[in-house]
Amino acid sequence: MSAYSRRDFAKVIGAVPLGAAGTGPIPTRRLGQINFHAGIVGIGAQHLGDDGVEQSLVDRVIAEAIDNGVNYIDTAPPYNLCEERIGRALKGRRQKVFLVSKVETNARGDAAYQLRDSLRKLQTDYLDCVHLHNVGRVDRWPSLEQILAKDGPLEALVDAKNQGFIRHIGCTSHMRPARALPIFETGQIELFMCTINFVERHIYNFEEKVLPEARRGNIGLIAMKVLGGPVKGAGALLAAPEDYRATLRYTWGVAGVAVANLGIRTVEELRQALAAARSYTPLTPAEMTALTGRGKQLAAKWGLIRGPAA
Repeated sequence: MSAYSRRDFAKVIGAVPLGAAGTGPIPTRRLGQINFHAGIVGIGAQHLGDDGVEQSLVDRVIAEAIDNGVNYIDTAPPYNLCEERIGRALKGRRQKVFLVSKVETNARGDAAYQLRDSLRKLQTDYLDCVHLHNVGRVDRWPSLEQILAKDGPLEALVDAKNQGFIRHIGCTSHMRPARALPIFETGQIELFMCTINFVERHIYNFEEKVLPEARRGNIGLIAMKVLGGPVKGAGALLAAPEDYRATLRYTWGVAGVAVANLGIRTVEELRQALAAARSYTPLTPAEMTALTGRGKQLAAKWGLIRGPAA
C-alpha cells in the first residue's frame, strides 16, 4: 500500500479506541417493514458450530450478547453443529431474539424437510425468518425459475409462513447481485442479507446494483461479510484495527442497513463488536474519500474472491 494510503487512511479509524466505549445496550434499528428493532450487531453463528467448540463457550457468547442488546442471531443447516448448539444456548431466552435460518434446496418438499429439521435442532416451534441461502450460486440454484415455481423452495417458505412455522421470508446473496432482483419482484421477500464492506463495494457492488430496489420495497437489510471473510480458507481480511472500525462504520452508514452480521467466535470478538457499535459515528466526507481509495486498492488485490459478479 502506498505511503499516501497508509497515512491518510488513519483518519478513518475514529477517535475512540476499540474497547473504550461505554456500557449498556447497543443501538437498534428497525428491520425494514418488520415491526422489530434489532441491535446493530448480529451474531453470525456459523463458527460456533465448528468442530472442537465447547457448548459452554456458545452459552457464554449468546448470554453476553443478549445481555448487551444483541438480538439478531443467524444460523443455517450446513453450519456443522451450529443449530444444535444455538438451540441449547437459547433455552429460556428464545423470546429475546430474532432467530434466522436458511434453506438451500430446489425442491419444495426438500425445503420443507430442511425447515422442520432446523426447528428441531433449534428447539423452537417457529423461526423469525428463513432465507433462501445465497441465490447468487448457480451450482445451488441453477434456475431462478425453479426457485419461484409452485414446486420450488419459495412456495415451501410461503406455506410455512401461512402455517405459523416462520414469520418472515428472506434471501441472501454473496455474488451475482442481479440474481436477487427477480426474487424481490415476487413481493414475498421481507429481509435481504448480502455482502457489504468497503472493499467489495468495488467488486460486487450490491450497494448500487441491488440495495436501491430493496429500499424501494422496504425490505430490511442485513450486511454480511463485513470483515471480508471467511473465503478460500482465509479468516477475516479486514481484522486489522484501522480496517475493522472503518468497515463497520462504512457498513452502518449504508442506507437501510439495520444489522452488521458478524461471525463471532469468542467472547473477546463479541466485546470488540459491542465497543464499535457503542462508539459508532458516521464517516465524514474526508474519511469516506480515504476509505474509497483504500477499498479500491484492496479490491484490485482481492479480485472475484466469492465467485463471478455477473
